Amino acid sequence: MATKDGGSSQVKQATPEVQKICDEVHVGHDQFVHLRVHKSLPHSGEKLQLHGIQTSKTQQDRIEYF
Repeated sequence: MATKDGGSSQVKQATPEVQKICDEVHVGHDQFVHLRVHKSLPHSGEKLQLHGIQTSKTQQDRIEYF
């Protein structure tokens, strides 16, 4: 399946860079959130941007585009 620049990809393990972003979000105990974060291309020099959040998630909830 061909991918589109900026589009969703197949499910895969988090890279160390992605895991670091996730580790900075602490909800606590058995509470989970899903975040949609965009990273600009390197030449723009912009920081990460939060584009969406879903609350009241469980660890078993599937992560889907929102």
